[in-house]
Amino acid sequence: MQSKWNMNPGWYFKPDFNENDIAGENLADYECIDLPHTVKELPYNCFSHDETALCCTYVKKFTVPQECEGKNAVIEFEGVMTQHKLYVNGALAGEHRGGYSRWRCDITQWMAKGENTLVVMVDSREDKDIPPFGYTIDYLTYGGIYRDVNLYFLPQAWLDTVLFRYRLTGGDAEMAPEVHLENKADAFEGVLHLELLEDGRCVKRWERSVTVEEGGSTATLAGESFSKPTLWDLEDPHLYTVRVTLYKDGAALDRHTLRIGFRTVECKPEGFYLNGRAVKLVGLDRHQSYPYSGYAMPARAQKKDAEILRNYLHVNTVRTSHYMQSEDFLDRCDELGLLVFSEMPGWGYIGGEAFKENALQNIRDMITVEYNHPSIFIWSIRINESDDDDAFYTQTNELAKSLDTSRATTGVRCITNSHLIEDVYTFNDFIHYSHPVKHYREVVLLNQQKVTGLTHKVPYLVSEYCGHVFPVKPFDCEEKQMRHVQIHAAVQSANMLRKDAMGAIGWCAFDYNTHGDYGSGDKICYHGVMDMFRIPKYAAQVYRSQVSPQKEIVLEPATVFARGENDDNRPIPFAVLTNCDYIEVEAYGRSIGKFFPSLSYCGLAHPPIIVDEDPGRWQDIWEGGAIIGYLNGKEAARRTYSRDAHLAGLAVTPDDLVLNNTVVDSTRFACRFLDQNQNLLPFYNGVVQVEVSEGLKVIGPKTIAVVGGSIGFWVKTTPINKKMEATVTVRALNTSIPDQVFCLRLEPQKDILVL
Repeated sequence: MQSKWNMNPGWYFKPDFNENDIAGENLADYECIDLPHTVKELPYNCFSHDETALCCTYVKKFTVPQECEGKNAVIEFEGVMTQHKLYVNGALAGEHRGGYSRWRCDITQWMAKGENTLVVMVDSREDKDIPPFGYTIDYLTYGGIYRDVNLYFLPQAWLDTVLFRYRLTGGDAEMAPEVHLENKADAFEGVLHLELLEDGRCVKRWERSVTVEEGGSTATLAGESFSKPTLWDLEDPHLYTVRVTLYKDGAALDRHTLRIGFRTVECKPEGFYLNGRAVKLVGLDRHQSYPYSGYAMPARAQKKDAEILRNYLHVNTVRTSHYMQSEDFLDRCDELGLLVFSEMPGWGYIGGEAFKENALQNIRDMITVEYNHPSIFIWSIRINESDDDDAFYTQTNELAKSLDTSRATTGVRCITNSHLIEDVYTFNDFIHYSHPVKHYREVVLLNQQKVTGLTHKVPYLVSEYCGHVFPVKPFDCEEKQMRHVQIHAAVQSANMLRKDAMGAIGWCAFDYNTHGDYGSGDKICYHGVMDMFRIPKYAAQVYRSQVSPQKEIVLEPATVFARGENDDNRPIPFAVLTNCDYIEVEAYGRSIGKFFPSLSYCGLAHPPIIVDEDPGRWQDIWEGGAIIGYLNGKEAARRTYSRDAHLAGLAVTPDDLVLNNTVVDSTRFACRFLDQNQNLLPFYNGVVQVEVSEGLKVIGPKTIAVVGGSIGFWVKTTPINKKMEATVTVRALNTSIPDQVFCLRLEPQKDILVL
């Protein structure tokens, strides 16, 4: 049977490379590190975008476990930016070009008994032949071995890949799994045994005789049906486990396990359909970057992003802009019912033949690796925002269709009248920027036929809006943040009302680092509805407030409720993002009225409430007030504001208090400086200091300046693989706020093998 060994702990690193490093000796000048790893930790902002453009050396020494001796060895790199060469015991075993795709290399012939040495030369410089490079790109790609490295020990014949193909007909699943086998021995007659498990219970099993050719072969196990499977859906993302076993002469040689979900997806001119039901796509684009460590964040952080999108922001769609993302992120999307628009690497530029061949390989890798994720509903097989290249894009589309006929294809455009070769026309629509946001429908989102130039309607999706045409910092003035709210609300209102589009995906979920060609001059694009620390801006509450009040009551005023923040020395106008029926506002010691959802955003289930009445005079004493939300005529939520708001506390919220320390794990702490009524103080310029005990490290600096009254930080475990407790102490410097101490439980991970 094959076994999978995680190789993340215990590497050596130095930020340069020469030929003498290939032997992996003389490691005194190397730094001891664990994966995932970035070639250089960056400041939050104001760095040079060339700081991570390095040729680096990674060294790993290991001994083959006794039970694995004599087996084939295949190493897997899930993500290395940008290209790398692998040396095994001094010999070049292979190389890979591309920073977002998984790469596997058979290293059996170079393995030795006893200690083995891996040396990886990582070149994180931009290369015009490797997408997304070649010209400018509006995001930073960092560098390093930033995802997991695994070593597989395999029998002479093994199961390499399983693509679980199926078709739903009349509620039944007609299954035709495609099994790819590798074989280093002579050809033989074998048996493939498949089991379909639901909650650990086998609900279907079948087998087929197969001829396993020398070198490998592919078998399709068609002709089996499964009656009335529970479908994967947004609110019930039901998953099954498939277990495939290869037998020879009655003995099990190898086994492969995967997760699937049964569902249908259809992209039509009138909209998107999941399991035959019309679903309006409401989503945000996601970059996989984080402060300080760039792309190098462990599984828990990747999964947390999916949880933020689905469980906090309550969107139903995410676009993996502009590249393949972590399998951990996609796995969590499967579990949460978050639809995924999966995109190939690229940004505007189409290079020469070498570039195009690498782009085609990216598509092969993307579809082959991600095929079994039920959350993925579409493949984007066009370089983001590139010009038309009919010959090339005919080739990319044909390749995608040859690999997967069950999903639609698309490509993101920023030009009108583009040639539609794929199934769905996706367009980055920023027309709202040149019009007052109180208007909606065609003013906010273009009619699709004005975009496509076609005389007939086609499947159509808005893939970006807002974002780079209206960046907002967490500490921007309330007037600008109010407009940010209005744009997101207006576009999504129009999205819900229109009948000629599948949906709209906003740019973007989280702020991100970028090159000097873009951003606000400090190497940050403030395009997100949340900042880089995943702390929400006011616009995030537009999405969050669309949840049913039976699930969660949301009452989030997009205001500091202070008279001097807006023009004319008045607290108005401001928006309240809520799923309450209406609100009442108290000020000047009395109620100034009840306010109801704005008809300007009537497409939303819960439109913003705009407060634009202020009966007071600027000379009146400002007594603070309250904003009260009502459901069914009864008070459901209240926010209180004081005339003399002042710093009263620091709210620190950890995402998790139990982490694993077999490999590197991490969790985030969100810090918010609050007044005496638990309201954020967005203009407070404080400093947080973090201390951790043995077993933990802080990612980035330990003394952190507050941004917009809040800040976040991540801690990570050291992989010492023993049960222990560790503490995180958070201190608000230059205040009388008491230190806060959090006790974290660190535990070995039982379901993982580590080398």
